[in-house]
Amino acid sequence: MITWSWGAFFVYLGTLVLVTLGGFIGLIETRHPFFLAPILMGLFFFYVAWEAVADDGAPPPPRGSKNHG
Repeated sequence: MITWSWGAFFVYLGTLVLVTLGGFIGLIETRHPFFLAPILMGLFFFYVAWEAVADDGAPPPPRGSKNHG
């Protein structure tokens, strides 16, 4: 079974930082809209990482019954 790894998460987060910053640097240096792709991808995957880690405080949904009818 696959378990949570903080080390892997931080490597993933570091990679996202480099991709997003590289997109911003490329956009500033060249002013070419091609560099919007890594910026938007980086921001989207930051959001995905945030949703994976952040706890909204809500209790988990109830377990379903084994008898469905």
